[in-house]
Amino acid sequence: MTASVADLLDRLHQQAWAISNLSHETSETRFFAHAKVWPRLALAAVRALNNIPAAGDYTDDQLMIITSILNPIARDEWRTPPANKVASRIPPDSRIYAMAKVLGGIADLLSMGLPGVESDPDTTRGLRANILAPIMVAANWSRATAPVVNDNVLAIRHLGQVAAISESYAVVAPEDRPGPFDDLAAVPVDENSLDAAIKGWSDAAAHALSMRNGLSGLSLQTVAADLSVLTGASAAATHAAIRTGDAHAGRGTDAMEVLTAANRLWREACAWPRTVYLGGVRDPELGRASLRLREVVVSTLRDGKAWADADLLAKRMPGVNPLAVARRAIQAAAQIADDHHSAMAYVFDGGRTLMTARSMNDVAYMNTDVFTARRRGGWIPMPRYESTGQELHSKANAAWDKTMQARNRLMDAARPAPRQQPPAELEQGRIVTPLRPTMPSSQRLTKEPPFGMGTGGPSSTAPGEAIGR
Repeated sequence: MTASVADLLDRLHQQAWAISNLSHETSETRFFAHAKVWPRLALAAVRALNNIPAAGDYTDDQLMIITSILNPIARDEWRTPPANKVASRIPPDSRIYAMAKVLGGIADLLSMGLPGVESDPDTTRGLRANILAPIMVAANWSRATAPVVNDNVLAIRHLGQVAAISESYAVVAPEDRPGPFDDLAAVPVDENSLDAAIKGWSDAAAHALSMRNGLSGLSLQTVAADLSVLTGASAAATHAAIRTGDAHAGRGTDAMEVLTAANRLWREACAWPRTVYLGGVRDPELGRASLRLREVVVSTLRDGKAWADADLLAKRMPGVNPLAVARRAIQAAAQIADDHHSAMAYVFDGGRTLMTARSMNDVAYMNTDVFTARRRGGWIPMPRYESTGQELHSKANAAWDKTMQARNRLMDAARPAPRQQPPAELEQGRIVTPLRPTMPSSQRLTKEPPFGMGTGGPSSTAPGEAIGR
């Protein structure tokens, strides 16, 4: 099953919500169980925070402060070693251990990054809030279970620092946390899903386009046709997301217009005239991946000769956010479009492409060899600046440029909508700005089921019954 950063954040926040309602009675045995697994949790948190793409080239002082608090715990230098030998035989706490595993998965996914997508301070802050809010809950729970004795003073102090620095991010509102990096996902290639088909195709297309000496015109046309399919599929998924309310109507419509234009341009770019030929090595893997991609797109997103509506897509892809699928599709398309763009430049500037001599219209390139080939109906190497090649190259460039624009539009749609600044008021002769009502930070984690994009747990007005360890 495809697991994205957003899915793992949902699971992490549900785990944190579950332990927030557990018993907080002090227990030396329970605290030892917590202390054993906290280095693993802190190390996973440091990795995840360091893997968040930086917003700019400046030094991130906030990240340095956070990691300086978590690193001693990750190195297991945050507490006095217990003198009791029985403590070494106490198993680690399973709940915090489960949180550490999920957070490690988030760190691995964030390490993949999104090529060509730049981060910004709001995206960085939102991801940090989603990572540190559950850490705050775990730190408060472990600190509450620690007996106040001399051996635990240093550990309690460290956990208090972790809770304090995490709480400063937990106050970020849930609607301000989503971002484009929530769509990073681990996709099983053998899964019968659209994400798996796109992943398999992108690997095959990248391999085919990397073979410069064996690259064929058929491969270039196949990739261009597949990019037309992908941009159309992304537009259909975006339209469904607008219908279901998962995408902002204004920004989603803008992205759809650019996607539709990219779809049309790739259809034009994949149609080479019969007077142009580029020999090369046939790539059967690309052919199989292309066929599978088209079959999955038709079975998932098509309804007869039209694109499926939002209700039908919800039945075919239960529990899947169509906007996330659209963004992953356009991200894969943008990466392959980059490879296609460079391959076209190499092919048409390197003199490997052939054309029929009788289709040559540029007088500047006419010579004895060309006239001889025209009489015999033969082929000649296409000159670098011949009009036919320049036209094919310009069509591919236009499609590539529109795909980059579509990717940027969809990634912008993933970010929170800009908030309107509150108007200034004059009270008692002084300018003031009315503040938005806030809630206690302990309630931030429990905001609005079904957890959205890793932003909380089920709503509750009072804590549930205590559950023993």
